[in-house]
Amino acid sequence: MESELAKRVTEKLNDLVDEETTRKYSELNIVVDVSEPVSGSVKVRFQPLSAYSPLAVDIGRSIREAAMSVEGVRTIKVECGGHMMDELVNRLVNGEDPRKRGPTPG
Repeated sequence: MESELAKRVTEKLNDLVDEETTRKYSELNIVVDVSEPVSGSVKVRFQPLSAYSPLAVDIGRSIREAAMSVEGVRTIKVECGGHMMDELVNRLVNGEDPRKRGPTPG
């Protein structure tokens, strides 16, 4: 069952407009899933229109900014799926240093 907060975030994201097509995200099915795994913490999964989309980071950042503007959202994690550089997109969107790839051995 979808939480009330996840519903409000979904509504907000569905009104965003894609720069390439000038159509709403809801029409393009860019936002794949919105959930609230922990109270006040939202997770959004999205898929750009193309696996090679040069706007994937921009889309992710617009999703992050819009979701954070919803009252009650304390933290957010945005995940890109279906892009050739998902890992890099996710790191850039979520403010992680893209040069860090987890713990270094030894």
